Amino acid sequence: MARILVVDDSSLVRDIVRMRLEALGYQVSLAETGEEAIAQIEAEPPDLLVLDIHLPGKDGYEVCRELRQHEDPAIRDLAIIALTSMDDTSRGFEAGVDDYLNKDFDLLELGERIDFALQMKGL
Repeated sequence: MARILVVDDSSLVRDIVRMRLEALGYQVSLAETGEEAIAQIEAEPPDLLVLDIHLPGKDGYEVCRELRQHEDPAIRDLAIIALTSMDDTSRGFEAGVDDYLNKDFDLLELGERIDFALQMKGL
């Protein structure tokens, strides 16, 4: 069973995504800030990260850049799907995001994108 970390400063978004992913059979952990996400990832790297771009403190771009520069390949090569309400995806891809979903995403599409990202990472 793949492990997914969902990072969003909205408890509503975290809970909706968690419920959908658990219904699909994934093990889900939650974080509210970029700092909390990095601490969880360093303690036990998940298989995939669903990352809000707009976070208080360390934003999603900073989290992504930090993970992509990490010395541990399990962390550096982590599959990352960004959630955003913005249309500018180029900054995220430059930071190391693998895929994007707009915040008005469909829950079915979320599951499909996660399945695809995990397949691409060989999981």
